[in-house]
Amino acid sequence: MERIITKDLIFLDSHGRTRIFNGMNIDDKHINSEEFHYCLDEEFFKKYHAHGFDIIRLAITWQNLEPHIEHYNEKYLQSIDRIFELAEKYGVYILLDMHQDIYSGNDGKSVGDGAPSWAVITDGAKPRMPIFVWADGYFMGKWVHRSFDHFWNNDPVMGKGLQDRYCMLWQMLAKRYGNSPALFGFDLMNEPFPGSDSKKMFASLIGNVAKNVLFNKKINTGKLLKSALKRDTRNMLDCIGGDVIRDVTSPVDKISAEFDYNKYSPFLNKVTAAIREITPNGIIMMEQSYICNSGVKQSAPAITVNGEREPNQCFGPHSYDFSVDTPLYQYANASRVKAFFNEMRNTQLRLNVPVVVGEWGGCSDNKDTSWFPHAFELLDYFDELHWGQMYWDYHGDDLDSPLMNMLCRTHPVAVAGEINSYRYDRESDTFTLSYTADTKGETIIYVHKPFTAADNAEYSVIESYDNGSSLIAFKSEIGENTIKLNITKED
Repeated sequence: MERIITKDLIFLDSHGRTRIFNGMNIDDKHINSEEFHYCLDEEFFKKYHAHGFDIIRLAITWQNLEPHIEHYNEKYLQSIDRIFELAEKYGVYILLDMHQDIYSGNDGKSVGDGAPSWAVITDGAKPRMPIFVWADGYFMGKWVHRSFDHFWNNDPVMGKGLQDRYCMLWQMLAKRYGNSPALFGFDLMNEPFPGSDSKKMFASLIGNVAKNVLFNKKINTGKLLKSALKRDTRNMLDCIGGDVIRDVTSPVDKISAEFDYNKYSPFLNKVTAAIREITPNGIIMMEQSYICNSGVKQSAPAITVNGEREPNQCFGPHSYDFSVDTPLYQYANASRVKAFFNEMRNTQLRLNVPVVVGEWGGCSDNKDTSWFPHAFELLDYFDELHWGQMYWDYHGDDLDSPLMNMLCRTHPVAVAGEINSYRYDRESDTFTLSYTADTKGETIIYVHKPFTAADNAEYSVIESYDNGSSLIAFKSEIGENTIKLNITKED
């Protein structure tokens, strides 16, 4: 496998080709796991690779890695070792994600995951189970706020700060996997949460939602009220489209920036420095805070180590429609989600780093196909921006499910030049890639069905798979190159 690095807005392999990554999140958020929750065996990787996936965001937790202070779970780590071994064999990269939701599972007293109980300081606040959705602990949970406050303050547990212990955990992983050819990089914390500062952010958001519903001329208030009276949920939600998102969220930018500058950025620099003491390998992924998932501006600067910009860093934004995790997700509005991602595009350009979307999707039932039009619109949007993506999330049997009819699609893998555009048109079943090459090279494309190349263009088949898909290569000439594939339509 080729070592992946970053240069400005793109990922590069050792041949200097632009890489676009496609994959899924596979997570273990269970408490006290003896080994990784899902069996990612040889058969899994064979199917995963055949569906055109070449990256996994592997979500692991501090609790499962270090259930007892300074005692790492060797049996659990051995199951991760095996995943890395098979990933290398099948050409799949691993992004290690240190996952958390509402900071911790609190030994089963909340629905969260992340920190072990010994790393939780709540000042007496009691964790509880959710009232509405799993995330309500972020909005109303004093135990969540206080836990994060102590983490961001690096308050000590048994003589060492919480962040210092977190750095030790990452150093252990860097030693273990830093030289693996399958290593893509390190996602330092899933959706970091500001702690008690969030109360001001949520208050501002709620107030501004009310203000915009009443006075923003972009919202058809009459239609909104009429839809509400009729209990017409779809039309009611559609009244708040993507064009009003920044009107609602921009007042929160300043409060969020205080967290980004004063707490999040120093944390990123600190953990990255700890990892770089161990290995130069692996891309460091920056996320945005949980509050920024819905279009609030992210303000953290690029990651630095000892005052120097980290050369291999990327941005891994997350976003979902605000109906996520509810039965209303069938009414998800792509214009809203694209508005969220538009703000994250601004972050990418400011940081001058490449993007692979860390999370998107959010349909709780991967067998439901009714929301596919929403998903297709987002996938097309990612293609327009030349973003790779990792869908949330794998449920155990998805590689044989209708979900593959949405996620398994023709896309560029490695492009021997600067990409101008690429698109898979579902109506015409055609794929087109345009790029500019400075030197001769080889461009690789994953094709999800049998196909013909337009204009009798010559190509070679690198691999072909039992599901009818294939990995193909075209020779690139200096200058403008265009590849067009006609996908065979099913009877």
